[in-house]
Amino acid sequence: MLPNAVGEPESLRELAARVIDNGKAYVRAEVTLAKTTVTTKAAQAGPAAGLIVVAIVLVQAAATILAASLGLLLARWLGLAGGFAVAALVVLLVAGLLGWTAVKRIKGIVK
Repeated sequence: MLPNAVGEPESLRELAARVIDNGKAYVRAEVTLAKTTVTTKAAQAGPAAGLIVVAIVLVQAAATILAASLGLLLARWLGLAGGFAVAALVVLLVAGLLGWTAVKRIKGIVK
C-alpha cells in the first residue's frame, strides 16, 4: 500500500475515493474553463456582429437605390409606373434566387 502524508498506509477504497474526488474537481475546472472561454469569445464577437448588421443595412440601402435607378432608367421606355414595376420584378427575382440558393445550401448542411 502507498503511504499517505502522515505515513500511514492508505486503503484501496480511500485511494479510489481520492482519485474520484480529484477527477470530479478536474471536470468542474474544465467546465468552468469552457464556460469562460465561450463567454470571452462571445464578448469578442459582439462588435463584429454589430458591424455585420451595419453592413447588411448598407447593402439594403444600396439595393434600394439600384432598384430606384433602374426604375427611372426604364421609365424612359415603359413610363414611370412600368419602369418601376419592371425594376420591382427584377429585385424580387434576384431576392428569390438568393433565397432559393440559401435554402439549398442549408438543406445540404442539415442532411
